Amino acid sequence: MRPRVLILGLPYFGRMLEDVLGARGWTARYRPHPGRDVRAWARLLPEVARADLVYLISSRLDRRSPQALLARFSRRPIVVHWVGRDVDFALDEFRAGRASRQLIARATHLADAPWLVDELGETGIRAEYAPLPVPGMPQGEPPPLPQTFRVLLYYPVPPLDREVYDYPAMLALAREFPGAAFRLIPSPPETLPEPPPSNVEATGWVTDMDAVYRETTVYVRLTSHDGTSFMAIEALARGRYVVWTFPLAGAIQASGFEGVAPVIRELLERHERGELGLNLSGRTAVMEEFDFERLASNLDQHLRTAVKGRFSISG
Repeated sequence: MRPRVLILGLPYFGRMLEDVLGARGWTARYRPHPGRDVRAWARLLPEVARADLVYLISSRLDRRSPQALLARFSRRPIVVHWVGRDVDFALDEFRAGRASRQLIARATHLADAPWLVDELGETGIRAEYAPLPVPGMPQGEPPPLPQTFRVLLYYPVPPLDREVYDYPAMLALAREFPGAAFRLIPSPPETLPEPPPSNVEATGWVTDMDAVYRETTVYVRLTSHDGTSFMAIEALARGRYVVWTFPLAGAIQASGFEGVAPVIRELLERHERGELGLNLSGRTAVMEEFDFERLASNLDQHLRTAVKGRFSISG
């Protein structure tokens, strides 16, 4: 019998995991996260009742949240996969004395970055590091670096959490290197708090990221809080250079203008001398650490354990 898993959460992850788990013996169904909409949660109750496992991609910890009520009143096994900013909110709720003891104790907790495991420990959550499988891993040889030295930047559009992104540092980098090309996604100019310099191309949502990576030399991600970045992994897997606030195999860890500018300067100078080749060591490291099949199998095993004894799962 194929067990039924109801996936609730962020669309990009949820739709991907619906396919991943479906291919591994689950009847997987994704639904957008209802947030704090009580009526939307009520409409989901029949599906919750039919599910053998509820899998939350991100959550809240507030004891008044629908997720906490689910842990309190539903007998279904629950797995919470913490993926980034949700941990910030959970810590705030815990420090304010609003944390749900039922959700902490009843759910199986996973985290997609090792530092999130440590952060969640403050709440009493014993999470296990389980990176999500990254579907954008390329096959074959990586494309050569572009002839134009181009820096890729990420800055989300509202209402996403812009406050954790160092936009002033991004502008300062573009001004520091006027001869380099910068691309900022997915924020068209009219959404930006301050117009970027003329060497920054600000565009909206991108559907063909492979084409973007082909025209990228280095991806710079400046965040004060984060989970594991799919974009950083995808860029490294294509032999690009990555500069990120957080540690990642194959990437350069740096933050703020003062930390990142010297890295960009060195890469740019090597490019101008014709000495900058593909980041093959970074590619090798990330392809090994984030092997898609291995991570998908690892996640499958975590979910099997959560429903152990209820079903014999094959496939």
